[in-house]
Amino acid sequence: MSESPATVRLTSLPNLLGLARILATPVVMFLLLRPFAAAGAIAFVIFTVAASTDWFDGRIARARGQVTPLGIFMDLTADKVLVAGILIAMVDVDLLPAWMVATLIIRELVVQGVRQLAASASVVIPARGLGKWKAFGTNLAIGALLLAFDADTGGPLASLGVAPLLHLAGAFLALMAVLLAVASAWDYLRGALPILMGRDK
Repeated sequence: MSESPATVRLTSLPNLLGLARILATPVVMFLLLRPFAAAGAIAFVIFTVAASTDWFDGRIARARGQVTPLGIFMDLTADKVLVAGILIAMVDVDLLPAWMVATLIIRELVVQGVRQLAASASVVIPARGLGKWKAFGTNLAIGALLLAFDADTGGPLASLGVAPLLHLAGAFLALMAVLLAVASAWDYLRGALPILMGRDK
């Protein structure tokens, strides 16, 4: 007996990869909030694998002809859930200041609002270059800070004395991500200004 189209869409590989990113979020958060030796290293591996699935799911969906509204929603939502959840946990364990994380999350809300408004006017706003660099920088910052956390909590990196360097690298990358977040938010707002002002598309 063949599966219904809805079931096929839900259980397609691209959607499962997006679901995996969402499920990885509480795991990494738990490792940060309830640390033990090597928790940071485990969190780094899980985050790296989960984040890398974002590169594959869209390509697999297009190659297999499995691009669906559910898949698009899952792709966009999974990335934001993964990054936002980990960033919030990092504030709790003093890996990042609250203002940086707030700026990154507020940027996502602003851009999402702009995209929803554009969609209501039948205008699709694709991801822009600054936004892609912001996402890349944010992921690099999270990776560096997870390794720094591992060194701070007695993990495999603790004996190497690289914690200060990793903290510095993570802070620098996070600052660059914040600057790119602000710049890209302005880029989206400027591009959508005619719609926001009620003028022609």
